[in-house]
Amino acid sequence: MKKIVSLLLVLLLALSLCACGSRSPKDAAQASSASTSYYADYDAAEAAVYAEEPAAGFAMSNAAAKTEGGSDREDTPDGNPEKIIYSADVTVETTDFDGSLAKIEELLASCGGWVESSSVNGANFYQKSRGYGGTRSASFTLRIPSDRFDALMNSLSSLGNVPYTHTYTENVTSQYYDTEAHMKAYQTQEARLLEMMEKAETVEDIVILEDRLTELRWHIESLQSTLKNWDRRVSYSSVSLSLQEVQEYTPEAEIRLSYGQRLWRSLKDGLTGVAVFFEELLIWFVGALPTLVILAALVLILRLPVKKALARRREKKAEKKAEKKAAAASKAE
Repeated sequence: MKKIVSLLLVLLLALSLCACGSRSPKDAAQASSASTSYYADYDAAEAAVYAEEPAAGFAMSNAAAKTEGGSDREDTPDGNPEKIIYSADVTVETTDFDGSLAKIEELLASCGGWVESSSVNGANFYQKSRGYGGTRSASFTLRIPSDRFDALMNSLSSLGNVPYTHTYTENVTSQYYDTEAHMKAYQTQEARLLEMMEKAETVEDIVILEDRLTELRWHIESLQSTLKNWDRRVSYSSVSLSLQEVQEYTPEAEIRLSYGQRLWRSLKDGLTGVAVFFEELLIWFVGALPTLVILAALVLILRLPVKKALARRREKKAEKKAEKKAAAASKAE
């Protein structure tokens, strides 16, 4: 049985060798021609896409060099909306800290926004329960629809005094559409390579195409992530809000102050500081009063025993001195 199986294997091997050797030179030439044609199509597709990529890259660098914000309206495709990112830094003073916090929530609800991050400092239970006058502060990062940005900025005065505002505008129109064109060029090359994958006949061709497709898809996903990030920032503006609790609002800046006005303002600030100091000192004294009373009682209670102990100590020292004098006198005699 083993001999029969061995003979069958030998016959199959011989037949396969004959089939390979029977391939005509004409068939080999046709296979070589097909392979050459395939690589020519691949190189042509890749060259066509790379011919578009430098133009897009040049447009991006040229736009960034022309304007400070990196945008140039001449490079914006016709019929496409501008991509502008709005953000702001704001400082608000308030004498009603809790009320201003509630108003911030109301403003966000009316504008359809939300709080991206927040922190509140100094608002602890110990200070509140004892009535300490320590000021509190809070910082927020607010996100609101861009079409409600101006409405929110105009409503900030309802929170309190607004001594500082700064608005930032970043036009990313040119970069946005250049990146979008760059991504479409990659997608075009991806489609062509997928068509070639269907026609590929050898493992080597398939491996080359898969490597290039992997690289292209990485570039496409990276550009898509960049575009999505710009879309979010364009659609929703960011406002960094700093809320400060104060006893008095910062006065509005005057063009010129006379010497007398400067002296009066300095004296007023000094008197305010002294008043605040004594208020805090009185609150501390009242809070520490029970402890001070107990300490005073302990001092009175321990005063008599301490006095008696000191008196006995002095008497013992006097007795020792008298004994020494008596002993010295007896020796002298």
